[in-house]
Amino acid sequence: MDAQSLHTSRDLLDLPSAYEAPTSETEKKIASIWRSVFEIDDIGIDDDFFDLGGDSVKATRITEEINLSLGGSFKAGQIVENPTIRDVAAAIDRDSAGANADKLASHILTVRKGGDHPPLFIVHGLAGFFFPNAEYMSAFRDDQPIYAFQVPGFDGQMKPLGTVEEIAEEYVKAVLAVDPDGPWHLAGMCSGCWITFEMARRLKERGKEPGRIILIDPYIERGRMREQFETNRRVGASSPVAFAASALSRARLAYTRLKSKIGNYRATGLWISSTDPKAFDIPEVRQKILEDSRKNRKQPTRDEDVTGKERFQNEALINKHRSDTGVYASEVLRYAFYRYSTDHSIENHVDIIASEHLKKKLKNPHHPVCRAMPNHDIIVAGRRHDDTVSTTTALNSSIMQDLIAKPIPQA
Repeated sequence: MDAQSLHTSRDLLDLPSAYEAPTSETEKKIASIWRSVFEIDDIGIDDDFFDLGGDSVKATRITEEINLSLGGSFKAGQIVENPTIRDVAAAIDRDSAGANADKLASHILTVRKGGDHPPLFIVHGLAGFFFPNAEYMSAFRDDQPIYAFQVPGFDGQMKPLGTVEEIAEEYVKAVLAVDPDGPWHLAGMCSGCWITFEMARRLKERGKEPGRIILIDPYIERGRMREQFETNRRVGASSPVAFAASALSRARLAYTRLKSKIGNYRATGLWISSTDPKAFDIPEVRQKILEDSRKNRKQPTRDEDVTGKERFQNEALINKHRSDTGVYASEVLRYAFYRYSTDHSIENHVDIIASEHLKKKLKNPHHPVCRAMPNHDIIVAGRRHDDTVSTTTALNSSIMQDLIAKPIPQA
């Protein structure tokens, strides 16, 4: 891009690093991408991504452009560990040269290396990836190993997995590839808490005991689990209000399925809901799902936090810059949550970092979290959901670091 079309001159920014021009071909290509995304002239190879104003949307754009230009599989979350052009270029060159003989699966990334403490594995939410900023990471000890997951299939290296259980099994394999003996700490964000729950179950089935299990404002997406919750809540309740609330939930679910079928029929001539697992195997329907996903997502419903509006807007922006494989993987994930429900429970102690909004909901013994994880403690952090799950402040990360440094309470 021509420098004259860029909006900001480097001279107007108070950057801590002196300008150093790119030298290798890899650095030059990456620098060109960064200049285009940030709209800043003369970005040096030692300028920090976060100092330049980087966020999850820019990381997604940069990642997609890098992989398109250089033919690699660089992940957005790798920018956390490699925040400069020099670092990114070195990581790509190492990968191209096959220098990393112990390369992990493409859906797990190292957020922080080193240290001999039990590693912390963080599961993404509905967006399908975990992207913290510098302030968020500052709450963790420098010697605390941290790994994070990105939805399988986002880079086209494997077929997306259609159920929460399959994703959890794949993530457990990744955990054991990092450290087969443990112990390990598990954490989950938002809807991803249910993947974390399933991971804990599978580790116990293997005779392995997870360390801390930390859920950050677990969320129930619309679908089977929400419908099951409303049904259980109705049992034994004679209140007309309770019955009406349950009936409304079932009606919303039926309406969602019908609306999806009508939309797909008009676009493809096929009468099938996008929530049907077979939908993704039909090319015409899959393309319709991808096109819909690139549009702005729905506004929050009345029983969701008002800040959900920002959440959906960010997801829409990210999806606009994702490749088709990335959007496809995130949509498969969304419908995996839609179809998920569980009758299982675990006895492990679970720490729930909750918003004030969720704490009120957890007073209901029929809530899926209460039924699946009865041995839990609640730590309130933030008034609303987006406050609590944010990775742009140290609110939940400081709590996590404090928890994993302490012994686990015994039942």
